[in-house]
Amino acid sequence: MGDIVVGVDGSEPSAEALRWAAREADARGARLVAVLAWGLFDQYHADGEPRFDPAYDEAAADAALAAYVDRALGAERPGEVVRRPVCDRPAPGLLAAAAGADLLVVGARGLGGFRGLLLGSVSQHCLHHASGPIAVVRGGAAGDGRVVVGVDGSEPSEAALRWAVADAAARGWAVEAVHAWEVAVPCGLATAYDVPAIEAAARRMVDGMLGAVTGGSPGRRVVPVTATVVANGPVSGLLRVAEGAEEIVVGRRGLGGFGRLLLGSVSDHVVRHADTTVVVVPQDPTGEAGCRVER
Repeated sequence: MGDIVVGVDGSEPSAEALRWAAREADARGARLVAVLAWGLFDQYHADGEPRFDPAYDEAAADAALAAYVDRALGAERPGEVVRRPVCDRPAPGLLAAAAGADLLVVGARGLGGFRGLLLGSVSQHCLHHASGPIAVVRGGAAGDGRVVVGVDGSEPSEAALRWAVADAAARGWAVEAVHAWEVAVPCGLATAYDVPAIEAAARRMVDGMLGAVTGGSPGRRVVPVTATVVANGPVSGLLRVAEGAEEIVVGRRGLGGFGRLLLGSVSDHVVRHADTTVVVVPQDPTGEAGCRVER
């Protein structure tokens, strides 16, 4: 694992993201890089007071970033935090800083978010344009030790499963691989379908993915894995199973039908409606799972 980059802006969601990223970096032996995007009219101050300073510069931004890091992590931080103030708009600045990093971490909302919205504009922009894995952190009660990952037999979901197993190994958590199936019936047409056969096929698919990803190589760390198949829509089914989990991991479909958008509709809906941290993984993540499965 190399760098874990986290966006910081002095807000409580960004502090939650920083604390989550610090734990992730500590578990994976990664370098934690805290990024504050600033500009002449996007100023941040160590005391948190909003004001305009015509002489505001990188040193002032770094002082604010240092204060935010100390406030969020305290003296007992897991390890060194690299501070990186960048003169840019928040989303482009974060994306540029995270180029080549192993993970970008953002809060669900920052200072620019509107109360009541579950996802801020900066987080949304980063989700749609990040080239690597991205975690959208939501604070709350401690989870139950599960990493819940959505699988559907596709290459993006296989990448998500690999990431979930590796993260569970680093954190000492278990993995629950979930496939939510549904049958689309044309309006006005009554169609009978074989539920046991569909569920059996779904379980074979999930088991096949688990075998391909985990491999069971000797000498690797054991990660408890369970497979769950539910008859529900992919979003509602995954969210229902993931209630109380530490995090949800989903794959990103790729460019799809719109060249400028990198996020699929299922991933987008899961991020918007989940009440826990969601990690979105691209099709070709770096690194191997590095563990074997206990089932």
